[in-house]
Amino acid sequence: MSVREAVIQALRLLWAHPMRSALTMFGLVWGTAAVIFLMGWGRGTQTMLDQAFSRTGKNMGTVFAGKVSEDFSPAVDRRYLWFTLEDLEALRAKARVPELVAGETKRYLTAAFRQRGLNVEVRGVEPEGVAIRDSPLAAGRNISHADVDHRRRVLVVGQNAAKKILGAEGRIGSWVRLDGTPFQVVGILDRVGTQLTRDGDLIDDQIWVPLTTHLSLWPDYLLNEEVIRMMIFRVRNPEDIGEAKLEIRGILADRLRIAPEDEEAISIWSPLEMLSRLPTNQQTSVNVLIAATTLLIGGIGILSMMLDSVRERRPEIGIRLAVGATRRDILFQFFLETFAIVLLGGLLGVALGVGGCLFLGSEALRGGLEPGLRDLIPIPELSGAVMAVALGVMGFVGVTAGLVPAWRAAQVDPATTLRDE
Repeated sequence: MSVREAVIQALRLLWAHPMRSALTMFGLVWGTAAVIFLMGWGRGTQTMLDQAFSRTGKNMGTVFAGKVSEDFSPAVDRRYLWFTLEDLEALRAKARVPELVAGETKRYLTAAFRQRGLNVEVRGVEPEGVAIRDSPLAAGRNISHADVDHRRRVLVVGQNAAKKILGAEGRIGSWVRLDGTPFQVVGILDRVGTQLTRDGDLIDDQIWVPLTTHLSLWPDYLLNEEVIRMMIFRVRNPEDIGEAKLEIRGILADRLRIAPEDEEAISIWSPLEMLSRLPTNQQTSVNVLIAATTLLIGGIGILSMMLDSVRERRPEIGIRLAVGATRRDILFQFFLETFAIVLLGGLLGVALGVGGCLFLGSEALRGGLEPGLRDLIPIPELSGAVMAVALGVMGFVGVTAGLVPAWRAAQVDPATTLRDE
């Protein structure tokens, strides 16, 4: 029997038992679509989480100055710590694992433009910090080394803050008063989006000024001096974060004369650690297991249907064997028929799964969502690996469901069958 004849016979078999065929095909179609969709959704979720965490800064870590722990010092000697510009430069010079190191300060101040005023988070930043954050610009430029060296009164404003403060009248070159002090707008950040981790307001709601300008105009609340409470750094690879933490804590502990093991005195945190603890890969595996189980149930339905077909077609099999067909021919015939049914259901499932992924990622569906919500809804990702897994599971089901009926058909005794008839 040719492949074409096997496909035609398979279609006849499906047409002869419409209800049973519909239920069996549903398992195959839905199972194949579920494998593609759930794997694509899992990959899309991983990408969404990576992007949402990296909007704060890719491969970034944050260093906070804290208080000497009671485990390393008597209660009377426990002191609060802070960083100076000299500490920052020393860390930048000595650290080898971090790719970039920068200091940051922040304070909530009133930003006023014409008749509008808004209380916003104003951050003192450096060009290295701007590079770590890697936030896109919509217009103008970012804070430069010259701005930091000369303590210039310039600012870069986040997208949301620009809309609220500058409105339609403001632009690059406009002057904004921060706590009464005039600053010139030199840059407007493009929309960054929702951040799943941050150490303050969203970047879209912030204003950035040169670090040295921030320190001179708004010194530390408690000390009234130019001190830094926070540093940020970036590593080349996520796997380097642990080594970077040890190196940074060792350098700063030596300068501050504290124990390097005192994590309360120097607190270092990175979103990479939180991201690594999220069970996204395990969830994807569970999703695929559930989908594959559905596909296997459909395969059991195919197996049952083909066994019934062998029983009903025993006279046909007996006649074919009597007129010269070999048992291998019968085996190949029924195996091809089974595989044709599985292939038909699998292709329909592939079409449904791919269509579902494309629909959920379409701009027509996502365009009406709020930007913050859109950032947190994964876009299913189709890939060669996803399709290979779906087709592999489908092929396994086809081979498994086809061998048993085919073997049963090949064992039919033509003499007994013709005598019974």
